[in-house]
Amino acid sequence: MRDLLYALIVGLALAGHAAASDPPSETVSASFPPSVVKRFESLPIQDGGRVKPIASFARFTLLRIAGSTRAKDADGASHESVEWLLRLCLFPEVAAGDPVVLVEDVQAAEAVGLPHEGKKKRDRWSYAELLPALPQIIDRAHADSGIDAAQRSPIQSQTIRLAESALTVLRIGRAFDFARAHIPLQQGTRAADIFPNQAEVTVADIVVHGPALAALERELASSDEGREKGAVAALWRGATDLCADAQTLAWIPPSVSIDEDPNWKTPADLVLAARRGAVVAESHIALLRAAEEVAARRTDPVRLEIALGELHDRVLSLATARGEGATLEAEVVYQRLGLLRWSLVAFLVGFALTALAWLRPKSRALNSGKWLAAATALGLLITVIVLRCWIRGRPPVSTLYETVLFVTATGALVAFGVEWVHRTRVAIAAACLFGACGIFLANGYERLDGQDTMPSLVAVLDTNFWLSTHVTSITLGYAAGMLAALLASTYLIISLVRGPRANAAAQRGLARSVYGVTCFALCFAVVGTILGGIWANESWGRFWGWDPKENGALLICISQIALVHGRRGGFLRDAGTCMAAAFGGTIVAFSWWGVNLLGVGLHSYGFTSGVQTALWTYYGVQWGIVGLGGLAWLRDRKRRPGLEGTSNPAVRSSATEVSVAPSKARPGRARRAQPDVEEIPAALPSTSAPVANADPR
Repeated sequence: MRDLLYALIVGLALAGHAAASDPPSETVSASFPPSVVKRFESLPIQDGGRVKPIASFARFTLLRIAGSTRAKDADGASHESVEWLLRLCLFPEVAAGDPVVLVEDVQAAEAVGLPHEGKKKRDRWSYAELLPALPQIIDRAHADSGIDAAQRSPIQSQTIRLAESALTVLRIGRAFDFARAHIPLQQGTRAADIFPNQAEVTVADIVVHGPALAALERELASSDEGREKGAVAALWRGATDLCADAQTLAWIPPSVSIDEDPNWKTPADLVLAARRGAVVAESHIALLRAAEEVAARRTDPVRLEIALGELHDRVLSLATARGEGATLEAEVVYQRLGLLRWSLVAFLVGFALTALAWLRPKSRALNSGKWLAAATALGLLITVIVLRCWIRGRPPVSTLYETVLFVTATGALVAFGVEWVHRTRVAIAAACLFGACGIFLANGYERLDGQDTMPSLVAVLDTNFWLSTHVTSITLGYAAGMLAALLASTYLIISLVRGPRANAAAQRGLARSVYGVTCFALCFAVVGTILGGIWANESWGRFWGWDPKENGALLICISQIALVHGRRGGFLRDAGTCMAAAFGGTIVAFSWWGVNLLGVGLHSYGFTSGVQTALWTYYGVQWGIVGLGGLAWLRDRKRRPGLEGTSNPAVRSSATEVSVAPSKARPGRARRAQPDVEEIPAALPSTSAPVANADPR
């Protein structure tokens, strides 16, 4: 049975591409002018329960298949994701040769018997190259999908992804078969009489005359007229087959309100309604006719643009009448501008200018340039977040991807504030580095996940006030905690590299910044955790259930409370505070990402090997920095023996003076003297020798 299914899949693929083919003279070029692509990119569709422009669908579909938002054709020409999708819909017989399916390891091709001469270990294959082994690919993927994701080998995971990618290309390539192909009529039958003066019909014709055809089918059900039954069955079967893969794109808005029917339709839905005897709305039939016109004009760019414009306007008109599609153009602009990419560039430029400013601290051009670049980067990132909020009509944090953007923007903004207050020339560099790393993480997660980053949310996550405030607060805590870890790591690296030659005043300022940011993080972590309990009580009927995510939030609060108490109690000085904060970054990362990958609890998003690898890499780096910072502290302590616990009051006095806050302390804010070993000067004034000419008074 399975072999028959595979043969049917391959047969449908070949038949679909053959049916879609025009004479070779018409398919010499499958490229489109920008005006045609622009018309197509804003076509409204519903995908994943959300109305979006087809540009968003194209971007994430290609990202999932090819690991990139651009595709190359067989001639090596590069195309944007929207143009690739249009090629695949209108010229599947040409686009089947485009190498877009990413194979991470050529061993996956070997495992299914695909010849791979001339292919790299990691390369992109065309659908035409994969087609001969498609049954074997599906067979192997079917077997491997029964294995738990965490237990699969890389080759097994790649085989499953390869099958999904190949079938996605097949379905999109056949999505417009209903508009291209025609179904022949058996002349001399009662079914043919329903379509007078026609030798063949389209899917739209069958939908128009669906009630009459359905009535004839019911009438013939109890008769012995085999030829008549066969003629009717052939029409329904032909229409159903041509619409089988049209279900990939739902681009037909219902003619009723959202409350009555929230789901958009596909041509297959209209055929099914017609077969049941329902009268399909004239507006929907007009959409099918418009799609047929698009397919018919595919080789004429001027007429194709007009046909696409008519299809777009008809779909948008129906969507607008339902109150949908108000932000489609904004989402198209958001996708087209790529503001996140420019923000990353500006952050990197800002970091480079900051590094140059360290070498030439008196250069006004460098100092002004670093602030301008950093502010531009942060402004672009905030613009991205605001645009996403407007497009979705929701708070800034509702998905794991959005937490990355929000944490990055908040952390960079807090670092700006630290630099503005303390003028350490380190916090501004940390802001740029934090911003760049955050955007790299966001891009990497988007590429790895390959899913729409603005998905439709379930009801419990969509409208709850306590959830919105909880997630926003806890994410602010994540941002400050990660920034404190970055600043603390900077302190420890400076101590390791420069040792006693380090600028003690600058390091003290950096340590105070770490402590202040940690206090900021603690406030939001505690508030966010409490708000999360309130939301859990409303949604699940309990305030606390020891869910892994709840435990992670509690770990953050405990670690930061311990740091604050250690600092205030004199148990932790500058170096100890920074080592604790740097280690605390791994606790934040575990609560933020790690618990989502455990496979248990209400916040489990499933095992993802790429995220797991990145997370453990971060753990290793942070723990290594903490360890090296501890070694640097021990090294500096051994270089200054005899200071801790000395009974010499002059030594104690000098040490106290060094560790006390700046001389212009505010009245009533005296600090307890807590000398830090590495802050005591290497040479202290001697008090054992008598002082000459001392005045007895």
